[in-house]
Amino acid sequence: MAGAVELTVEGLGVHRVLEKLARAGVETLLAEPVQKNVLKVRIRGKDRKKVFAILRGSCYNIKKVRYLGAERAVRALVRGAGLAFGVLFFLVAVPLAESRVLRVNVVGNGAYYEREVRAILARAGVKEFSAMPSQTGALSAEILSLPRVEFCSFHTAGGVLTVEVRVSDEAPALSGEPLLAPVRGVVEELVVVRGTALVSVGDAVEAGQAVVGNFTLSGEERRPAAVIARVTVRTEIAREYALGEREARAQAALDFGDAALTWRKTDGGWFAEGSALVTGAINFD
Repeated sequence: MAGAVELTVEGLGVHRVLEKLARAGVETLLAEPVQKNVLKVRIRGKDRKKVFAILRGSCYNIKKVRYLGAERAVRALVRGAGLAFGVLFFLVAVPLAESRVLRVNVVGNGAYYEREVRAILARAGVKEFSAMPSQTGALSAEILSLPRVEFCSFHTAGGVLTVEVRVSDEAPALSGEPLLAPVRGVVEELVVVRGTALVSVGDAVEAGQAVVGNFTLSGEERRPAAVIARVTVRTEIAREYALGEREARAQAALDFGDAALTWRKTDGGWFAEGSALVTGAINFD
């Protein structure tokens, strides 16, 4: 048999791996389902690097690699020639590699949260060449707080920290609208998971102004994207309520929530002054 490589690939919708390889011009010599979400794929040895690169950037995990035919013979020769060096390297390097983060992989159907996951890890001091995290409970809790994330797990092997993130398949369709400022005021907080921020913290905005655009930028190219974002605006309040004091305070609480207000009696009722934080969000659970 000519040089070939047999891969065991795991992931949700694993049959789509074949479509990915076909689109990349990789010939599949064999494709055999092993169990649900596990597929055995055989490719030519010359295509292995290309296939590894394709799968590394996806939500599929390569669970096993087996070399066949000439590919196996070549690797056996290489291993034999470097056996002494390999043993020495193994004894010295492997314990170090296992204890250090050499690479971080974010996989699963929630892998589009990679930027947010890496930021969460970095805040906890977990990054390339740092020590492997010994406790992941707090990290998991923060990742699970991201919109629609229902599962998170950590796995370490060979210096690679793999974070699997899954989002609910039963989530409603995302709104395609931009995020608008809920009131006139100054932006106090802006959290953008997806979309393009059009303002910054500290900017003055008008009610109804777009603060996060429903697109992403790739160079000069604009691509449509569902917005996942939240904005908090501090707004100044100056409003008269033609009501009794108790009723006026109750109505202000409905209008502005827990706002810091001062009250004074007027001929027509009660006048409220102060400021409040008003939050608006879209697709942000």
